[in-house]
Amino acid sequence: MRGMRWLALWVGIAALAPAARADGAWTLATEERAVAEGSPVRETVWTQVRGDGPYDRIGLHRYRGKDAPVATLVYLPGTNMNGAAALTDEKYNLWLYLAARGVEVYALDYRTHAVPADAAADQLVALKPWTSAVFVDDIASAAAFARETSGHGKVFVAGFSRGAFLAYAYANRAPQAIAGLVILDGPFKALTPGAFGRAPSLADLEASGKWASDVGGSKGWDARQALMSAVIADPDAPAADPQFKTIGDQLAHVLQTAWLPGGLANPEGGVSKPVVLAKLLKDYDRWYPAVQDIDGKALADPAGAPDSDLDDLWGRFETPILVFASTGMGGDWVINALYSAAHSGSKDVTLNVLERYGHLDVLVGEQAATEVFEPTWQWIKARTP
Repeated sequence: MRGMRWLALWVGIAALAPAARADGAWTLATEERAVAEGSPVRETVWTQVRGDGPYDRIGLHRYRGKDAPVATLVYLPGTNMNGAAALTDEKYNLWLYLAARGVEVYALDYRTHAVPADAAADQLVALKPWTSAVFVDDIASAAAFARETSGHGKVFVAGFSRGAFLAYAYANRAPQAIAGLVILDGPFKALTPGAFGRAPSLADLEASGKWASDVGGSKGWDARQALMSAVIADPDAPAADPQFKTIGDQLAHVLQTAWLPGGLANPEGGVSKPVVLAKLLKDYDRWYPAVQDIDGKALADPAGAPDSDLDDLWGRFETPILVFASTGMGGDWVINALYSAAHSGSKDVTLNVLERYGHLDVLVGEQAATEVFEPTWQWIKARTP
């Protein structure tokens, strides 16, 4: 999936999740506290061991307001993202926006959040078995904990980008546990998938030994982090590249031209601000399991992946689905995002196309609170008993 692959180019790592007990129980890592001074939203963090590897643990951040929640939502981040709130202004954070209005949000840290940014190549072999199916198992554990802790028998599940793909995959596994899917700019199936061979792709990956994609990309991790930090410190400071007036202008151009023009984000078009994008990007996790790109291509075929159960129910969904798709990602992206929901089998599908939005603008655009967050809240309210 093109958008997911490039997200491995300009994103980074947040603090490591504390280790949980070896018995695999959910362990309290951070007691409930305000997300930010004066915020009505409080955060609690738990972790859970999920295997015997050095990084086989996940985290779960609960965000809730002061009043008793009316609904529960499990949030699945995109590639290299995690469940920590890099942005504490609800204008740029769907979790906080929903939590302040009565939706209890559980945002997941994938196992990637536990991998150090400076992990050596021989340490990254630990990511080899981290297939999409493994991550869906992790999601199932997190969702079960969210249902038990919240007391809600069904939860809404939201996912951004690759998180949207994983949300669909989880819905195939546990449709009875889901009240609805919120799909934020991500496809599951492709209307016209290209020819793809899973077995040779896996053989090529095995031969390469490159089990993790590096979000630092060709620019390098340190240079990437330094650029984000500089923009956060002062977006109006002089640019490192003389062709730009300010460091904010420099980052805006990098993000504007990273994929299709305006595909990753559209800050030069005024849809989002460089400093907000920098805050979001700086807290990304560095590494992501490369095998999941192969999983995504194999499962994109509407005919199904015979060696996977992650799409067995697609075409027979009964789950309500809300979709947002950005035009900046190109026509094929929009078509596939809409096709995935419209042909899921669900009779309750709401489709929204966001003109001029880039991929990240769906989360942090200047109008995202009005055009994404509020419609999501109203959609959840309408489907909550």
